[in-house]
Amino acid sequence: MTERRELLDYASKVLDGDYGLGVRATRTAALLARRAFEDWLDEKCADWSTDVNSDRPPATTSKLVALGALHGEELGERAKVVWHGLSRAVHLHAYELAPSVAEVRLLVSRVEQLAG
Repeated sequence: MTERRELLDYASKVLDGDYGLGVRATRTAALLARRAFEDWLDEKCADWSTDVNSDRPPATTSKLVALGALHGEELGERAKVVWHGLSRAVHLHAYELAPSVAEVRLLVSRVEQLAG
């Protein structure tokens, strides 16, 4: 949990301009928040995901579906919205603008809310 908190703190500092990343700041902060989200999701799904008979761990999409089934549909839907928002924010497409600071701050705060 401490590492997750540190990742979210770094994301906030990146958005505040503490590291001088310029135009890369929002995507960097979104990537840090997504890593924190993934840690939280792995923790929530640890009971069943380690029992899967496979060489590969379950995909994030599978974990999101299982999260809703195991911990309630409302939590599952909130998590899906955050995951998709973060995933969209970290992917670079030449025809899209970078996500705004406000958009990424909202996503970071939603990860904080989910992760407690």
